[in-house]
Amino acid sequence: KHQMIQEYIADSRIDIETAKLLTLNAAWKMDQVGHHGARAEIAMAKVYNAKVLYNVVDRALQVHGSLGYSCDMPLELMYRSARMAPLVDGANEVHKVTIAKSELKRYTAVEGWPTEHVPSRKEAALKRFAHLLEASA
Repeated sequence: KHQMIQEYIADSRIDIETAKLLTLNAAWKMDQVGHHGARAEIAMAKVYNAKVLYNVVDRALQVHGSLGYSCDMPLELMYRSARMAPLVDGANEVHKVTIAKSELKRYTAVEGWPTEHVPSRKEAALKRFAHLLEASA
């Protein structure tokens, strides 16, 4: 009974637990390397936790219908607060730039086709194993 509400509850629980783990990971990283070295992890937690807050409150509003958005329920204030969460400590877009810069530092650009370009890999494999292909023909 009420499967959709059960799905909302399960989704919210999963989101909250994931947010906790991201936060704990950011705290652990700060303990290991300091706040500057954990900037990406902190930014990830901020972006994701703001989304989780909004999604959990939005699901609760959905369950309660129009009553949830009335001043008779605390959800109305929670919803307004959740909508502001991504802006409080810098916009999510700013945090995403921090995450992307951190991620891109781990890679170097290559000239030509991407290294995983299938036709290029096939051609390289044919050259590498040409002697085996000739022997089997």
